[in-house]
Amino acid sequence: MVALEKENSGFTDRELYYLGYAFFREENDDKAIEFYDKAIKKGFNNPIIFFQKGLSEMYLKKYDEALVNFNKAISKAPTAEFYIEKARIYHIKGDYANEEKVYVEGLEKSTIKDSKWYLELLKNAGNFYYAQTKEFSKSEKVYIDGIEKFPKEYILYEKLIKALNAQDKFLEGNKIFDQLKAFYSHKVLSEDYMEFKNVAVDEFSWNGQWINIYKSFEKPKKTLESLYKVYLIDKNGEKVERKFNIEKTLQIEKNDAEFVICEESKEGHTTYPVGFKDDTFTIKSLRDMIIKILESKNK
Repeated sequence: MVALEKENSGFTDRELYYLGYAFFREENDDKAIEFYDKAIKKGFNNPIIFFQKGLSEMYLKKYDEALVNFNKAISKAPTAEFYIEKARIYHIKGDYANEEKVYVEGLEKSTIKDSKWYLELLKNAGNFYYAQTKEFSKSEKVYIDGIEKFPKEYILYEKLIKALNAQDKFLEGNKIFDQLKAFYSHKVLSEDYMEFKNVAVDEFSWNGQWINIYKSFEKPKKTLESLYKVYLIDKNGEKVERKFNIEKTLQIEKNDAEFVICEESKEGHTTYPVGFKDDTFTIKSLRDMIIKILESKNK
């Protein structure tokens, strides 16, 4: 690298770009920018050089300069990868209005809409509306569009289910769950889905902590088998603090509950005196039951 740096005067514009990229790979962004500038001065006008220069500037926290170069790259080749990094800068700056504008423009104007980068842009946009702005209907639309373009990207179905349930659209959420369940039956889901036999269908905040709800692809047939698993995450967001199972129980009388709420802990297995007549209860009723249990423990 040192020898090449000293001999760069006779390099072509493309060779200067590659030398800058080599410095970038070595995490020497200042040197990378120096050689990108030399390549540009010699006439290298490929959009990738402006993108790479913007990346180096972003890593050096020169965000305004990076935006200038990302915009140059996008003007020459509006690709999803370029939009992703431009949105990242606005997110770092806390400028969520402009971050949204980048997602809207990128989803519309990206030239290649069947690439891994476009998929990543879709996921980022959907998550932005779901987690950042809580505009769940916009998140829903992004994931629906994503499934149309990438029908075998099953994580999009999971994200859509959560976006629907966040709006209390439980019937629509169940329909998408049934699609995932069919994929599970045909053994086409990813390894994690097949191993754990469930999918995240809801998450909500309680008392400054997150609660995650997972639904089983297999309807319980035997006592103690779970239809849902519910996890209370600790305040640091690092580990499970409490775990609940919605388990099939023994029905003595016809009107007895088919499912009860149980808790697993170091002390053992606790069954609460609440339950559900059958498996048609909604996520909202499950949320309410879990919150009552949690709040009764806090009193």
